[in-house]
Amino acid sequence: MFETDFFSTYLLRISIGLIMFGMGLNLSVNDFKNIVLHPKALFVGLFAQMVWLPLLALFIVFIFPVSNEIKVGLFLVAICPGGATSNLLNFLLNGNLALCVSLTSVNSLITQFSIPVLLNLITGYYLGNSTVVQLPFWESVIHILLITALPVTLGILVRNRWETWAQKMRIPFKFILPVLMGIALFGAIFLEKKEPINITIQDWLWVFPITLLLNLGGMLGGAFFSKLAKLDKRTQMTIGIEVGLQNTTLAMVIALSFLKSPFIAVPAALYALFTFFTTAAFGMIMSGNKISFTKLKKGISK
Repeated sequence: MFETDFFSTYLLRISIGLIMFGMGLNLSVNDFKNIVLHPKALFVGLFAQMVWLPLLALFIVFIFPVSNEIKVGLFLVAICPGGATSNLLNFLLNGNLALCVSLTSVNSLITQFSIPVLLNLITGYYLGNSTVVQLPFWESVIHILLITALPVTLGILVRNRWETWAQKMRIPFKFILPVLMGIALFGAIFLEKKEPINITIQDWLWVFPITLLLNLGGMLGGAFFSKLAKLDKRTQMTIGIEVGLQNTTLAMVIALSFLKSPFIAVPAALYALFTFFTTAAFGMIMSGNKISFTKLKKGISK
């Protein structure tokens, strides 16, 4: 382990910004106009993310015999917004990119208000006290603008001005960005020094099944509600991916900085380790597409 926060503080944010720029190269203003004119998909996605997932987390923590700290940690994962890797997967699997960006942005803003309320309720119930959690609203708004809205807007402007160059860059971006994101995540999880976590064997045995259940249930629920709303299969996949990948970085920051508990951070840490792969598998099954790095390499060499 190294005494550094380079991967989580800098490289991860750079990776997210580049992912959003790459998505912008595949978007136009008309794509967002369609979201505004036909907002049903956005509302379904927000319902799946902000209502279905927390309710599923409550059901899971009610029936599984884990410690109260682990229960709070799992619920914390569920009430956080979608993760940046959901944008990457939708980018790689040709999902509804305008919807994905809209869901990430809107959800990230709404959770500035919902996380403090819901988390204070759950900590009061399970831990016997109410920890006042107040997220820095304006700092979060600026953060969202800098790593999502601004790069996407730049990508759209570049595509509008240099269409040929944007077309050529799409394939290299689909190869380079997953590699860069992978390096950032690997470094943040395995190389940066973390506080030791004391957790019982019983909790370790249960924490993987409950996080996996939350992940799978979130994705399937998102796809189910989308199908119920008669949205197309591409949109079903996009919403399922968005619900399946949570902002575990935010969950860990809240657990460690606000709740002062590495124990509560355990579900988020484990969730971050495997959900990219399960969600990628879900996306490939739903879309019928494969993330083929061989094809990407061939595209770059042309």
